Amino acid sequence: MKRGWFGPKRLGWGASPASWEGWASTGVFILAMLLTGNLLRDVSWVWALMLAEIAVFLAVILLTYDKNARTSV
Repeated sequence: MKRGWFGPKRLGWGASPASWEGWASTGVFILAMLLTGNLLRDVSWVWALMLAEIAVFLAVILLTYDKNARTSV
């Protein structure tokens, strides 16, 4: 079985990246949010696009979450 991309945080609730794939997807998400916010700031539907990006990232976390994965943070 492959290692999960995200696992439980050491302290508190939530998930944190547990492999390079998790870190890469987090970086892509942050880059997409920054580019969307900066390049499309005058577009009226920018908030809908940002909500869609958040939904996709949450889906990636849910699909690749492994409760036994060790996080490095």
